[in-house]
Formats: sequence, structure tokens, C-alpha cells
Amino acid sequence: METERERVEKGMSTAVPHSLVRPTLETAFHIDYEWWDRSDRDLHVYLRSHLCREHQDIYGEIDPKTQVDHVDLQTAEVTVLGRIEHILISHCALQDDYLTPQTSLVNGVFRAFLANGNAPLRPEELAKRIGRPARMILRTLSGPRIYKGIRPAY
Repeated sequence: METERERVEKGMSTAVPHSLVRPTLETAFHIDYEWWDRSDRDLHVYLRSHLCREHQDIYGEIDPKTQVDHVDLQTAEVTVLGRIEHILISHCALQDDYLTPQTSLVNGVFRAFLANGNAPLRPEELAKRIGRPARMILRTLSGPRIYKGIRPAY
């Protein structure tokens, strides 16, 4: 017999959703890291796949629990990030081939959040970053399936 969690992952849950409000173009989304904790997926393996080629070779075996201080160059705010997230923000996301027209919509959205430190973004803001229509982004992210933990930031 399937568990409720398995039904949720398949989009067949009978549970009442957290919010009955349907997302709109004004709804901000983000990566819900708690979703990754609850799922059977390994976030660090997925994050490694978003490293640039140079850093995949260098940091392929990095301990995912390694933490570093990250300084936001615009606000001078210091936050503690995982080493992989720090490398993604400070180097990989700045490369020309980080987001290309060939990047899938879900990977493009995920990479946009990695690049901005997971600050919530609306579909129109995401559209400017990944070059896809805002309504297509909204349709994808507001459906019954949760892609890579990308959810409304309510």
C-alpha cells in the first residue's frame, strides 16, 4: 500500500494542501530545502551536477557538509553556506554557459535560485533570467507536481 508521501510525490495526494490559494504571476517561488530533506533525493548530488566543468573536476569528492562564510558583494551580509552552494554562487553562476537556451525550464529555474542565493523570485523575474515565458514558468511550478523542491515562498 502506498504511503501518503508516495501519493504526494506522484501528485495524487488526498491531503489538504498547505494553501488553497493558486499561485499567480505575482507569487514568489524559491527552493524549499525542507522538501529535499523529506524526499528520498540527495540534494548534494543534484547540486554537484550544476557545478561548472572546472569545479566538477576539482570538487567532485568534496564533503557536502563543509560550510564556508559567504559575503554578499552587494549588501556585505555574511551568511554560512555549504561549500558547493558558495562555489555555485561565486563562480559557476557567473559563467556564460551556466544558463543557455538548451537548459531545461526546471533546471534553469533551479539555477536561477542557486545564482541569487535562493532569494524568492516571481515568474516574471525568472523569465528575464532564464529566457522562458513567465506564464509557462507559472504553469510548470504551480501544477500538482513539485519539481526539485521549487515551491511558492508563502
